[in-house]
Amino acid sequence: MRPLIIATLLAVMPWPALAADAFKPRVSITPLVGYRIGGEIEGEDAGEAGSQDVELENASVYGLVINLPAEKMQSGDYTEWELYVSRQKVGIDRPPEGIDPNLEIDITHVLLGGTYVGPGESVRPFLGAGIGAAHLSPDAGDYESDTVFAFGLGVGLHLFPERRIGGRIETRVLGAVTDSDSDIFCASGPSGSACLYRGSGNVLWQWELTAGLSVRF
Repeated sequence: MRPLIIATLLAVMPWPALAADAFKPRVSITPLVGYRIGGEIEGEDAGEAGSQDVELENASVYGLVINLPAEKMQSGDYTEWELYVSRQKVGIDRPPEGIDPNLEIDITHVLLGGTYVGPGESVRPFLGAGIGAAHLSPDAGDYESDTVFAFGLGVGLHLFPERRIGGRIETRVLGAVTDSDSDIFCASGPSGSACLYRGSGNVLWQWELTAGLSVRF
């Protein structure tokens, strides 16, 4: 919650504020930090790992959100284009046989979409959605990475949106589609290549809570 505390302190300082009737959406950049709740990759028979599922641990997440103004409405609400990028380094909870128990996975989401921002003064609620890709990259050199289709849906609050510096609090659900061709834990060696684990055509669901400082131009 440190970013939220910093945002609050900056917001109450005597920064030059825009009048309410002069407010208009602007380009904003928001670094984010937060916490993401695990997720589970369902598996099918694939080599040594059998049909066991892979459960991810809970871990911290960091990222960046860039918003561009799209349309302002007469009621005071408006829409934005949004680019959302996040990265998480996560371990495996009770890894199946054949998978290194110390293995960690970098999960990077890149989503393009938009947000609807409701009316308000010091606080504005928003709803956002996006589609794109998730890149799953095991940290062990013997395992190959994979990129799959991904999507996200979030709700949150913009704090002090009429100032150049404000805050953003959001909860978001993320989905990564691990189809039957997603060979997530594959390794190559002198004896050939083999996959320890293969997705069975399901969605890796993850939930996160993030906070960050928004700088507007």
